[in-house]
Amino acid sequence: MKKSDALPLLLVIVAGAALFAWRLTGPTNLMDNDQERPAAYVLDALRNGHWICQMDWMGGVSSKPPLHTWLAALATLPFDRINVFSLYLPSALAVIVTAVLILRAGSAFFGAGAGLLGALMFLLSPLTVRQIALARIDALFAALVTGAALAAFRCWNSGGKWTAFWLLSALATLTKGPLGLLIAAAGLLAVRWDGAGTRPAPARGSLLPGLALFLLLTLGWFSLACAQMGPAVADRLFRAELIGHATVGDKGGLPLVQFYKPVLYFLGRFAPWSLATLAGLWSVFSRAAADPPARRFERFTVCWFVAGLVIFALAPHQRPDHLSPILPAAALLAGRSANRWLGRVRPAAQPLVILAVAAAMAAAIGRYDHERRDALVVRRSVGMETVAGAIREQAGDGLPLLHVDTPFTLQFHLDTMQTLTPGAKAARRLTGTEPVYVAACDLRHVTRWLPRGTRWYELVRWPTEGEAFVHLITNRPGFPEKPAR
Repeated sequence: MKKSDALPLLLVIVAGAALFAWRLTGPTNLMDNDQERPAAYVLDALRNGHWICQMDWMGGVSSKPPLHTWLAALATLPFDRINVFSLYLPSALAVIVTAVLILRAGSAFFGAGAGLLGALMFLLSPLTVRQIALARIDALFAALVTGAALAAFRCWNSGGKWTAFWLLSALATLTKGPLGLLIAAAGLLAVRWDGAGTRPAPARGSLLPGLALFLLLTLGWFSLACAQMGPAVADRLFRAELIGHATVGDKGGLPLVQFYKPVLYFLGRFAPWSLATLAGLWSVFSRAAADPPARRFERFTVCWFVAGLVIFALAPHQRPDHLSPILPAAALLAGRSANRWLGRVRPAAQPLVILAVAAAMAAAIGRYDHERRDALVVRRSVGMETVAGAIREQAGDGLPLLHVDTPFTLQFHLDTMQTLTPGAKAARRLTGTEPVYVAACDLRHVTRWLPRGTRWYELVRWPTEGEAFVHLITNRPGFPEKPAR
């Protein structure tokens, strides 16, 4: 690697690591953005040995394939217990890898400045700032789709085997499903656009070995999961997730009813860089690159982005995070536009422009962090960490605790994974002779089943004043003696 290439690479990696470290200093928000399910899957693998297919704390089969779960679980193994660092590490590494891919590809075809700016724009976009410390699969999915897409372009532009494309597409499928293969291949629509003179055709080289590998990995895991969990796996992954989300939205919406939302999500969640992306799209149509590889890559990137946006517009199930696998394409186009704009600024003023943009983004990120700290869901997430800390302080690890209707965040901080216990069953256990400890948000779910005159004790409640969100009750007047270390 040239010395001139090492400095931008180091800058991108350090920027990504610093962003992750900064996000980790904030309060936990595990109850937000549906992060509890992925966290439960990780602990189900670690504590219950369900490595092939996992279940959540409500007894449901995993809604997604397990690659993210496996990575987070492996990141947890060096520690005594799970923590937010190991849970978020796969997303953080995926974001940094994606930024590096943007840097390398952008530098190769659009110039070193365009690649660096595109990578930094990706890192400093509101969506990425959120995803770098989020227990969701979107960042990992985006990294694998980006790698597969760039592998597909390499085969089109310079020939070679398709094994890398199929392998990365298989890993993307093991992260979120077959949509990754579709988006990764979307850029190849540029083959027809580039004209008959393009060489070589993307079908050059055998597709069969890579395709066989794709089928072996994806169908192999699916067969093992069905053997372990039965027909519930196919029902959840295909009927509820794949077909369900493709035909009906969360609130009963139909396809195309809200086709405009992905565009609005992109303009807002990638702001201000989305404006540079629009300028980059315009420049591709109005002033195509003269260099054939650069022209192929810019058209490939446009097809990757636009086709992906159309796919998301057609679907009734829409979230801003779904745009993650096309944001790298948007960042590549934005970086190229920004590099051209900076070229028109006098060299002495360029550092000032960059510092001004960085200061504006830092202010926006700081505001996001401040608002996040005050959100109710964040306060409750911190409250569950507080309750878990109080339990561990009084009774150590391993308290035989029944969870009736509590959020999984409490179990996460206790390093356990149990399915919820029905209130009637918890009440029967409380009337027995053995010590029983029950956690519940609504005590009526338990007390309504208790015989009149049954005595119980409240050991912990949060918050301690006002209406409690969670209670810990028992049929004994105190905690068991804490085990000696």
